[in-house]
Amino acid sequence: MEEARQHSALEELRAGNARFLASEPDLPEAHRPQVAVLTCADARLDPYRIFDAKPGQLFIVRNAGNIADELAMASLRFARSLGVEEVVVLGHSDCGAVQAALNGVDGFDPITTPIQTHLSGTSQDLTEAAAAHAQATAGRLRERLGVPVQAAFYRVEEGSVQWLD
Repeated sequence: MEEARQHSALEELRAGNARFLASEPDLPEAHRPQVAVLTCADARLDPYRIFDAKPGQLFIVRNAGNIADELAMASLRFARSLGVEEVVVLGHSDCGAVQAALNGVDGFDPITTPIQTHLSGTSQDLTEAAAAHAQATAGRLRERLGVPVQAAFYRVEEGSVQWLD
């Protein structure tokens, strides 16, 4: 059964690419991102749609909980080599990674531990905690990258972005 579901999902991807090619897409000639976005891997967050950006304008780093771990940091340093001079840390409402950190869920330590360090002394409200985590991550990135970093918070239920800094 699992193999059949996986096959079906892959078939959907193949069909989707065929539709994409049939639409004669306007493909970017170069990758010259202006801004890097560190955001959550949550499927509801698509920085290209949220910011109405064209392919090639953004350098996107995604992981559960928008964690600034070593891999994310290396990716953001690489973005700088492409000319990116600004970074946005985009947290969001209803974040499962932040919820897991608040609840102390076991088994996700590389995700929950960095989030928990940003939440000490903050509200247990999920929205407030996710915003506090985005702000703390932005502060950490400012120190380590030496570029302007803006914290932002995406409200999934509205589609709006609140700029936090």
